[in-house]
Amino acid sequence: MGVMNPPKQDFSITLGQINPNEKLLAVIKRHPFGIVKLYVQMLVGVVFAGGLIMVLLPQLISREDNPSVYVGVGIVAVIIIVFLIFLLAVATVIYRRNKLVVTSETITQTLQLGLFNKKISQLAVSNIEDVTAQKSGFFPTVLNYSRLLIETAGEQENFYFDYCPSADHYAKLILETRQAFLSGREFEFNVQNRGQAGSMPQNGAQQQPNLYAPAGPAPGQYAQPASPQYPDPSQVPAQPYPAAPNPVMNPGQYNPAQPYNQNQPQPPVDPNQVPPTGY
Repeated sequence: MGVMNPPKQDFSITLGQINPNEKLLAVIKRHPFGIVKLYVQMLVGVVFAGGLIMVLLPQLISREDNPSVYVGVGIVAVIIIVFLIFLLAVATVIYRRNKLVVTSETITQTLQLGLFNKKISQLAVSNIEDVTAQKSGFFPTVLNYSRLLIETAGEQENFYFDYCPSADHYAKLILETRQAFLSGREFEFNVQNRGQAGSMPQNGAQQQPNLYAPAGPAPGQYAQPASPQYPDPSQVPAQPYPAAPNPVMNPGQYNPAQPYNQNQPQPPVDPNQVPPTGY
């Protein structure tokens, strides 16, 4: 038995790649407020920690007695600040890599869970059941961002996209894309069925008889019998019927094939057959 060689794979085709027959409709990224909120929280934490150290450290250790302690605390504080700035840069990169790509056929969600942890999920628009924009709170209302929820059919996991800008707009866009896709599939299905109904039968299928086709020769014609020139009787050309001779009419007899002539002599009338007339 020969060794089966697997087909050659094209590894350039990935889940997040858009197919040539798809149309890109939107690339949704998270609202900047999500990362700005992280900046503010970290800044508040650093300021609070620095102020707490500056207030409590002089009460615990005298600056004149232990100046090296203050130098060490300053070095540690600088290292912590640099490390926090690095963390903010990494968090910004992770935050900006989260996106939702909407095409005419699919929806691809990219969730960057960490610097080396990424999750890509794809959903066909035909499997979408409902799309909801969940907006609650002061900042989401003022800055126009919310959670975009895409509910799927069956056991497939729903899509959640937090900090989605103009979520109500994108929710309507996704629903319209789903409706357009389903309408296009239905139109193609109808066209395909019509094409199959009008095509010739194949694979030995028997053609349905034409009930409106004439069963024999046309009126006024008759089929000739088979002859050496035409072995097949169906190939013999139809010939017109010979004209019937005009019937010989007696003088005075009415002929329906001729027009009425009042000067034509009429046959004698029997008085016994004349119906009585009344006054």
